[in-house]
Amino acid sequence: MSSEGSAYNSWIPNVWNNAVQEDPWLPAMTKQQRLMGFMACLLGGWLCFGLSFIYLPFILIKARKYVLLFSLGSVFTLGSFSMLWGPWNHLMHLIKRNRLPFTVSYFSTLFLTIYTAMVMKNTILTILCSAAQFCCSVVVCV
Repeated sequence: MSSEGSAYNSWIPNVWNNAVQEDPWLPAMTKQQRLMGFMACLLGGWLCFGLSFIYLPFILIKARKYVLLFSLGSVFTLGSFSMLWGPWNHLMHLIKRNRLPFTVSYFSTLFLTIYTAMVMKNTILTILCSAAQFCCSVVVCV
């Protein structure tokens, strides 16, 4: 059994040790605390995404509720990876030269979506910005 376990460990790289490095912004967090924070934020993101998709059939009537829940789900999901990798390491990953255009477009559409929903209260612009945000989030994930 131990030889099978060691073969398994050598075949699959240890992603946990590679992903979790000491972060200068949160140096005292243990791996267990990072994992718990990651799971809590990820579950919060999934909850917000699930609630937002409940409002999807009523997007013309309740566009702001859908958009705000979807955006909050995006923020929670992004925060979950910041908890796992550490905020500084995650920020450095997001602003790498090859990822910077996608990061800027994603955060721009996220901000515009929230702005059009909360400040402008324009349903058409809110839906358009939400669609752009969804497209950017798909591109960032791929």
